[in-house]
Amino acid sequence: MKLSNTLNRENRGVVATALVIIILLPFGASIVGFVIDTNREVPDVFLEKADPRWESCVKETDYMRFYHMDFLKEVREEVVRSGSPMGVTLAGCGDCHRNRVDFCDKCHVAASVSLDCFGCHFYPETDAERLSAGMEANDG
Repeated sequence: MKLSNTLNRENRGVVATALVIIILLPFGASIVGFVIDTNREVPDVFLEKADPRWESCVKETDYMRFYHMDFLKEVREEVVRSGSPMGVTLAGCGDCHRNRVDFCDKCHVAASVSLDCFGCHFYPETDAERLSAGMEANDG
């Protein structure tokens, strides 16, 4: 049986080595880039600070930073299943975190997370909206 002129017994090892190098080159470049660029600046995603009149959120800051969606799902389940709102609303979040664009949206954009809460839920961003949301919450 005749072997191809390009790949024969003598150059089979050379071709295999070249293919392995071509395949592994991007991985090696990534590792080298990571090792060399150790002084990377981490962007400050959490630009907005909570209102100073609030000492803490409904949970610890680190918990809320990384697990707020789990917490909001727990609140949702409690409201839907037992009708008990647990005193937590997105409008209530707006009492401390006054700018949704600087607080919610910047972090979600940085994390590449789609944010669909506000299609249904209201997030007050002005004092008038906060006052109105507070009145509505007290009326119901």
